[in-house]
Amino acid sequence: MLSALNAPGCRRHPGLLLLPKEEREGGGGSGGGVGQRQSQQRAGGGSSMPRAGCKSAGSWSKGTGGPEPGQISLVVFIGLLFTRFWFFSVLYSIWWYLDRDKPRQGGRCSKALQSWVMWKHMRDYFPISLVKTAELDPSRNYLAGFHPQGIMAPGAFVNLCTESTGFSSLFPGIRPHLIMLPFWFRVPFFREYLMMGGLVTSDKESIAHILNRKGGGNPAAIIIGGAQEALNARPGAYTLLLRKRKGFIKLALLHGAALVPMFSFGENDLFDQVENSPGSWLRWIQDKLQKTTSFSFPLFHSRGIFQYSFGFIPYRQPITTVVGKPIAVQKTLNPSRRRRWTSCTSATSRNYATSSKPTSSSTTSPSTNTWISAERLPRGQAGVREPRGQCRDLRRLPGGVC
Repeated sequence: MLSALNAPGCRRHPGLLLLPKEEREGGGGSGGGVGQRQSQQRAGGGSSMPRAGCKSAGSWSKGTGGPEPGQISLVVFIGLLFTRFWFFSVLYSIWWYLDRDKPRQGGRCSKALQSWVMWKHMRDYFPISLVKTAELDPSRNYLAGFHPQGIMAPGAFVNLCTESTGFSSLFPGIRPHLIMLPFWFRVPFFREYLMMGGLVTSDKESIAHILNRKGGGNPAAIIIGGAQEALNARPGAYTLLLRKRKGFIKLALLHGAALVPMFSFGENDLFDQVENSPGSWLRWIQDKLQKTTSFSFPLFHSRGIFQYSFGFIPYRQPITTVVGKPIAVQKTLNPSRRRRWTSCTSATSRNYATSSKPTSSSTTSPSTNTWISAERLPRGQAGVREPRGQCRDLRRLPGGVC
């Protein structure tokens, strides 16, 4: 599934070059096209696109900074109570109570909102692109695993909740639903915005509702690493929390939903994060807060609107989200023994994590193989599987695989 992806970078944030062996040696691919482009770039004849994240990257675009919409919604709701329009908040409270179960019942997706021009500006800011490697049968439902979490996961939002990258054109008849914490669906007004974008709560009942929908074409997309994985997000490094994450595997088995792996290159390159290595006092505090509140608190920073030394606007780094080949899952409703259930879950988990290693022969279309890796590998030894450790710098990996 991983292809020859050349993500431009700058001196501070190097690009990510993922090439199969034959193309790194200049002989494979489509007529040696990659080698040709690399030679042209060294000679000054490469693409005219500015290097992402550098000062030549251009001005800030809409939809990538500013206060959180949830915070604005809450301020508006409370503020209306102290004005002559207080009845709007009261009426909405009644509506919210009557409609409280809707986020667990598939929400109410709005094609009009997903097609807003604003999302195209957000797409072009990074830019964000979507790559298809296999067909998805619109008569079936799927459980998609999105990796990595990153800090804010704009790749997941733009590709799955908007039409700016042409998801419905690439996958006709498929209507994705991104899973989100139930807390955000309790925020007044903001919950309506989330549901119109196709987001639903992360309750088991909510996911089961999507996977059991008649007619098919309803993938539930879960960001597997979640809040804990965000604490490992930093440029040039991919540490995936996957080995012990088997809850989504069990859901796929219960409902017979095929698993669809998704990997978003560049997701971790948007922000710098304060060093918080495992065992440090900062990481200890962050882990405690994450376990207590279900939210992670990464200390991140990036660039500002008019300067590049500090701020909270994401760096302009390309994000390429690759959708892998579905992995068939046999429906297992009532396993006769717990051992059989555990064995079935473990086998499916191993298949999801390791059965499809990246190979590629094209610079534009990744192969239909899926992706990746052990949960962690030691730094500087990427490509060597170890039971414990960290999977780091992909630029050192043969073919971009750990």
